[in-house]
Amino acid sequence: MAVVGCGGWTQGWHLPNLSHRDDATIVALVDPSDQPGVGGCVPTICLPMDELCTKYRNARRYSSIEELLADDDDLKIDGVLVAVPHTHHASVGGAVLKAGKHLLMEKPMTASVDDALELYALGKDRPHQALLLNNTANWQPGMIAAYEAVKAGKIGTIRHVSCVFAAPLGWLFEGEAHGSWTEKQGSMIGNGFGWGQFSHTFAWIFKVTGLTPKTVYCVSTESEKTGADLYNACVITCTNGCTINASGVGSCPDKGFKVVGNWIFGTGGMMSYNGLAGSDNVQIDEDADVVKGGEGGGGPHLDIWTNDGAHQIGPPVEFEFLDQDGPGPGSMDAFVKACNGDEYFIGAGSLEGLKAVCAIDAMYRSAKSGKAEDIRGCDDL
Repeated sequence: MAVVGCGGWTQGWHLPNLSHRDDATIVALVDPSDQPGVGGCVPTICLPMDELCTKYRNARRYSSIEELLADDDDLKIDGVLVAVPHTHHASVGGAVLKAGKHLLMEKPMTASVDDALELYALGKDRPHQALLLNNTANWQPGMIAAYEAVKAGKIGTIRHVSCVFAAPLGWLFEGEAHGSWTEKQGSMIGNGFGWGQFSHTFAWIFKVTGLTPKTVYCVSTESEKTGADLYNACVITCTNGCTINASGVGSCPDKGFKVVGNWIFGTGGMMSYNGLAGSDNVQIDEDADVVKGGEGGGGPHLDIWTNDGAHQIGPPVEFEFLDQDGPGPGSMDAFVKACNGDEYFIGAGSLEGLKAVCAIDAMYRSAKSGKAEDIRGCDDL
């Protein structure tokens, strides 16, 4: 394995997770900076590149994807994990795919519809190469159970989706030291919660439902400090006439969780996937009153109700995977399986990535224009 982009998320999660696996070896680390992570989400945990390479079995250090791939005859890389700023996803990810390597890339797939279409086409032309996105929620057991239930027709034809995602990230989106999360770069119309967090929700919804967005109307509230979008209220129409209302909240009390609420309504029933998903920031107070879940007990979980009166209880509500000590999330497991020639589940691939990028792009355009905007890039899906 090679890892490109050695900022906070790589040093805090990707590298520790990979190093805990016995079916993958880190052979190279790539970053143009001697001190990576500046402007990212958690720069204070980042080691300089020379120390980082020493820490991970003297992995070779490179400054660019071109340098890395030029050395591949010697390295014999099977896969590349890419965690660079959003606007570089297309160029770095495209180089990886063109070199014949499996790819696991941070979300969102890109921050440009044109770039997303380019990566989607590259992936489509290379069906034997993995193009996976690190939307870790899309490999959680509850997501897989919801996806399989919809696919099996348990709730009939989907007619409406309602979702909310709230994250205690005011420190990130309103912090002056986190420019890569707040400043418009390249062709970006906006930057903030949409690219940074709503990409989780949209990848989840589009995977579970298979819906394709057609138009978006959005109203956003931006930070007075950084200009990043903090709150988003979206109404999305889909190609089959289904509607989605999606609410995004980028600043709320930090008590160690994010708020996840996904309701899906069909002609034959409905499903609910709602709860407080743990984060690594602050643990829930030990002395807080704990109220157990209903029929299933033990907390929130996937619930499916059908028009015939049946009620099915599925796996517990989990969203992002934030364990730093284990072998990593399902996205990483699928990536390593692909590199080893084993079968793997595609929780979030180029299709979900493209739909999410197109929806967020239209969201930002609508917030700026004040009117509904047509989706670009999903016409042939």
